[in-house]
Amino acid sequence: MSQQHNWSHYQERGSLLCLNLMLWFYRRGGRYFCLFLLYFIILWYWLFAPSARRASLNYLQRLHDYAQADSPFQKVPGYCESYRHFMSFAVAILDKIEAWLGHVPEQALQISGHQYFQQHYGKGAIIVVSHFGNIELLRALKADHAQPINVLVYQKHATQFNSFLKKLNAKADVRLISVDELGIETAVLLQEKLAQGEWVIVAADRVPVASARVVHLPFLGHSAAWPHGAWVLGNILKVPLLAAFCYRDGQHFQLHIHHLSDALALARGQREQAIAKILRGYVDLVEMHCIRAPYQWFNFYEFWNK
Repeated sequence: MSQQHNWSHYQERGSLLCLNLMLWFYRRGGRYFCLFLLYFIILWYWLFAPSARRASLNYLQRLHDYAQADSPFQKVPGYCESYRHFMSFAVAILDKIEAWLGHVPEQALQISGHQYFQQHYGKGAIIVVSHFGNIELLRALKADHAQPINVLVYQKHATQFNSFLKKLNAKADVRLISVDELGIETAVLLQEKLAQGEWVIVAADRVPVASARVVHLPFLGHSAAWPHGAWVLGNILKVPLLAAFCYRDGQHFQLHIHHLSDALALARGQREQAIAKILRGYVDLVEMHCIRAPYQWFNFYEFWNK
């Protein structure tokens, strides 16, 4: 089974149901009630999801080997670390709901690179993210005015998720746009959004379903397929590219914003090499944040090439 089929298969497994259940429990019992339930729910899932458990162990152990002296672990990660990895994902879902409800104060964010966002409020920009941490926590970051955001998602249920977000917060200036692959039609739609000063958030770590447009680059010391999409989109739209990483750190949240490019220009004859170059810089950032926050990588499938 290919990498993209792996992640899309797991992504479809009740993600919307999970969010709705979490919201129901949260509204009736609050955060600590949800956390109490999650310890047992996640234990059950961890025990009976062997593929996801193997993927978790594989990631944690490769991170440990890659980081060597800088490893966040004192020994080779095992089952205890894997269960903690799963629990971190569950807590991130709870944090996601609190962020959308507006229950995460701006004071909870420790921000690095805030100037890159400030320079682009009310202006078109592409924000490159990964399935690392909790990008929804950006809602706690207050701008001087509302900043409309469009999020590209590779799933069939974008309309349902949009309805779910509106149920959480009717004033949310966020729209999920479902795409199978980033192409010209998507670029035209997004060009209109960017021209109106909106932002576009696109994940750069999962290969779209039915796409073969990838670059194979080492990640934590082993080859992995990384999609072209975000970088081709940046090249077509000629707007600033930023990278954002937001994740829990104890009782606070770390928000790191990195500048990638003012306007990406990929030469025709050297497009593959140019994509590989900027992508290498982005993968380096992902690796750095994985070492800083090892339990925030939320790709529970076989990420690396077989």
